[in-house]
Amino acid sequence: MKLIKHIQLVIMIVTAIFAGSAMFGNLFLAKQNQKPLLQTMLDRTDAFVHDLHGEPKEGSGFIAVDSYASYDPSQKKEQPITKIAGTIKRGESIDTSLRRQNISSDLRLSIISALRNKLDFKRIKPEDNYTLQLDHKGDLESFHYESSPLDILTIKNSNEGYQVSKAPVELERKKVKVAGEISSSLFAAFTDKNEDMRLVYAFADIFASKIDFNTEIKPGDRYSLVVDKYYKNGELVGYGKIEAAQYHRVNGATLEAYRFASSTGKDVYYDQNGVAVGASFLRSPVPVGKLTSNFTYQRRHPITGQIKPHLGIDLSAPVGTPIMAVADGKIIDIGYNGGYGKQIIIAHNGDFKTYYGHLSRFKDGLHRGSLVSKKDIVGYVGSTGMSTGPHLDYRVQHHTVFKDPFAMSFKSEIALTGKDLRQFKQDVQSIDKLADFDTFTPHPQVLKVSNLTITKEHDITLL
Repeated sequence: MKLIKHIQLVIMIVTAIFAGSAMFGNLFLAKQNQKPLLQTMLDRTDAFVHDLHGEPKEGSGFIAVDSYASYDPSQKKEQPITKIAGTIKRGESIDTSLRRQNISSDLRLSIISALRNKLDFKRIKPEDNYTLQLDHKGDLESFHYESSPLDILTIKNSNEGYQVSKAPVELERKKVKVAGEISSSLFAAFTDKNEDMRLVYAFADIFASKIDFNTEIKPGDRYSLVVDKYYKNGELVGYGKIEAAQYHRVNGATLEAYRFASSTGKDVYYDQNGVAVGASFLRSPVPVGKLTSNFTYQRRHPITGQIKPHLGIDLSAPVGTPIMAVADGKIIDIGYNGGYGKQIIIAHNGDFKTYYGHLSRFKDGLHRGSLVSKKDIVGYVGSTGMSTGPHLDYRVQHHTVFKDPFAMSFKSEIALTGKDLRQFKQDVQSIDKLADFDTFTPHPQVLKVSNLTITKEHDITLL
């Protein structure tokens, strides 16, 4: 019995010596092979606890040698993430849309509570997009809500709770020169260049006090402008404000406008002499339309057939076309007025009144006594009252006498002086050199390309 114990003791000592020698010998080899020290120790220890068949001893907690050799921390199994994408449908709120995605009531409440002070829920509209990321427990990791290509709110889960911020948006900005020639209408001249209606209205609005693009354009007239176009992932998301614009008439006259922010901080368009392009009254309350009836004292009424005065002008446009107040003023009457249908009457300084008839509807919130500013939308083109089709009946009254709106002229109210004027002229020289307005280019011309990031602190205004 004592002999057996001695033999076991000797075996243990020899085994320990062998294992130690093998381990330290392999440390030397590891150094030569550039193998990590810890990895070598793990390899040898693991091999030591294997049985004769090379399998790990039960309960040892070790894994195979080649398992360590192939271990890659980057391949560590990640917990599954659930991604859910959705779009707001007509009549839906964020809550009902998330419910349609089978999001729990608790999580829906958390999302809505986090957005409460960041998002105007009344402005949620169809086609708004959102995405959620949930961890393996079903808890929210992040939520993105995109109400426009430039407006993306992000909720992220952190140790401090849900954090809401406006996500930065990467854009490409192209400063372009757009030019064209009138053949039939200003609208057609722009759409021929594949430009959006927003750009047509913005251009017409600049010269609204100088020319009525419904009646005073001629084939052969030319336009040109410089504007920034913004792209996101290669798609056009909108236009910046027009920087400079010109309208060349076939009779030789040229209208010009350059955007400039004076020391007052307000953007205004001026001609090359620093005189504001806009006058106190617009030439037309509908920038783009078609004149169907002139101001006259004898007109056969299209419905009754009677010959009677038509003391205004008719501007044909599609139902729903916005109608602008032509000057600052106060609404003195709004409602249904017999043959004029839905009508608004606005009183202005200088004992002027303007009349807008046959509207389909009024702008929400307007009432008798409401103050309006020039270019404010007051209603929309319609065909109410005695009307043969959608159009605006527009009239101007001065000292109780109705005047032909297109025969009246109004002077500009603003002109630059001093330091503002000097800076403005420098800006004009720069933009003229860049755009080369003297050279007509019928195809859009890229003048400059740059990249920018839209953030809460660095935002842009689109048309």
